[in-house]
Amino acid sequence: MSSKERLVSSPIWYVGTAATACGTKVRIITCSRCEACSPVTYPARKDSRFGVSLAQPGYLEVWEVGLARLGTTDIGAWLQALYKVPPPTPELQESYLHEAGAQRTADGGRSSLSWWSLLEMLPELRAGEAPWEPKTVLLESQGLAVLRRDGRYVSLECGPQGGGHGHPDRLQLMLHADGVDWLPDPGTGSYVTRDLFWYRSTLAHNAPRLDGESQPPGNASCECFDDHGEWAWVQGRFNDLLRMIVTGPAYVVDMTMLAAREEQLLELPWHAAGRGEVHTKGRWVDDELADEFVTHVQRFVPVAPGPVVLSQLEGGAQLTAHLVFEGALLEMEGPGVPGERDRAKFYVVRTRGRNPRIVTVLEPHKDSSVIRAVRTRGDAIEIETTAGLERHRFSAAEWIVEREGQDPLVLRGRREQTPPFVPLLQIDPPTPATAPSFRVAGPPPLDGTLEGFDLSEPLELGLEDQYRRSEDAYPGLDDFSAVAYAAWDESTLYLAVDVTKPDLVLRPATAPPLRLDNEPDEIHSDGLQVYVAPARRAGGEAVAPVGYLIVPSEDGHTVRASTTSDTHGTPAAVRGGWRRTDAGYCVTVAIPWPAGVHPHAGGRVSFDLIINEMLPGRVRRVGQLVWSGGGGWVWLRGDRQDPARFGILELVG
Repeated sequence: MSSKERLVSSPIWYVGTAATACGTKVRIITCSRCEACSPVTYPARKDSRFGVSLAQPGYLEVWEVGLARLGTTDIGAWLQALYKVPPPTPELQESYLHEAGAQRTADGGRSSLSWWSLLEMLPELRAGEAPWEPKTVLLESQGLAVLRRDGRYVSLECGPQGGGHGHPDRLQLMLHADGVDWLPDPGTGSYVTRDLFWYRSTLAHNAPRLDGESQPPGNASCECFDDHGEWAWVQGRFNDLLRMIVTGPAYVVDMTMLAAREEQLLELPWHAAGRGEVHTKGRWVDDELADEFVTHVQRFVPVAPGPVVLSQLEGGAQLTAHLVFEGALLEMEGPGVPGERDRAKFYVVRTRGRNPRIVTVLEPHKDSSVIRAVRTRGDAIEIETTAGLERHRFSAAEWIVEREGQDPLVLRGRREQTPPFVPLLQIDPPTPATAPSFRVAGPPPLDGTLEGFDLSEPLELGLEDQYRRSEDAYPGLDDFSAVAYAAWDESTLYLAVDVTKPDLVLRPATAPPLRLDNEPDEIHSDGLQVYVAPARRAGGEAVAPVGYLIVPSEDGHTVRASTTSDTHGTPAAVRGGWRRTDAGYCVTVAIPWPAGVHPHAGGRVSFDLIINEMLPGRVRRVGQLVWSGGGGWVWLRGDRQDPARFGILELVG
């Protein structure tokens, strides 16, 4: 996308291109629902808001201007479809200054739009154009496969994560049918409430996760995509996870599987709308799932082995799910979709192994169900329906549907994977920052002095490309810089950080909360962010780190520590002290080695150090120095740091 293009809404189906009054090109995006639904909303992918209607006047105005300038027929058909639905309650579009303070009515129609669009919009929409019709489509640039049939919408996330506003939801399944968002994407919550971190977790999505952790950063890919009208399929991959989705006239087949070298825990959450009920005979017993947002966890114990059948009821419609797996079915409560106060029940299918798989057959219906039974036999899924037996066979590159009295239907659509971009010449290949950490016979005093540390090879922070700025550029060495020294023994990493900063601004522990973008308040204070993780293997992915936010206390000698918002650690085990110096302040801390780190002479550890900068009279921090470098902007980073950017500590004996 060029600098003169922008997205108006969550990318679901590309219809055309319009132009705004300022010359910016706008991609026209359609919704997940059929024309008759009201309101017409789009799936709240990534950090989008949940349940926003595309019939909002602010969106209609953009497309009206685009139609007038371009004359594109598909934009006209799309507008006619939107004007047929009952108008939603208008929302203030803060990007339009001419709307500031204005009150809009909900009467809808072209006459309800603002004077801004009236300057350019056509006197009337052209009659006789073919009505807008949703189709099955693969949005390669957005990484979204959409399978549509008779008002049913099924999609699979199989592309890029989406940058800083992306969610760990690779291979997420969404389903809309019979006017119900059965399996929605919740989008994002409020930026100033704690549940934002729930909506940014894998567990909040209909997406697989491994070993009880949210997915690591990374992109998925679409390996197969094929559409034969009545039947369609898509196959997506994310690292060792594979998910195949096949849609037919009456049901959806979902195959989620793992191919790993070691045994792992595979979990697949199901967040379905409506009231749930398990039809398989059995009982519920108390269980556990470690997550701060989850309560009332129960495990289903069936009377006999075999598939588990459950159903959801909503608005006169029903979704029946047949689950075939070897493991456990958990039921629990978590936050509902944004805007709902009540907590919502959801399920998690849990299985373990090197090559586990979970087969789910989803049947949305208003009348009686057509599926009688589901079973698996090797690489085949057998589905007994009221019309007879339908057998599904699959491999790495095709899906075969066998029906009684009909020729087999073969779905392929193997896609060539685009190799990652590699420049022909790398004049300055990226290398991680590296520094030594010296072994000590005994712990340093940790009293805010450098006593007990080897001062021969410091970690230096004072370059312009190590500074992340806000409004102002890097002030220079005399106003903000630091040197740090690292030491170690078998149980602990010791760190001394001597900061040059004339004006020391510390946030009191008893200060009232700031409630800024869900960021920890302690980042808006002079202090440190320290990250430690096992060293990355060559060509391997970054390992989940432990991160601590460390702030000097106002008493002049103690420090307080908390775990960074995207890591797990033991802040109570972090100890240390600090003191003022002639040039600024000095902090000395002891941090226990995290799991996976095995310190020894000659070893290497992933590490990063960030120093936050606060000035008098400000509410937010000014900037921060980052030992691993990178520069950039400090906005919306919170206390997070990408593990792929960490430097290396070399453990010297």
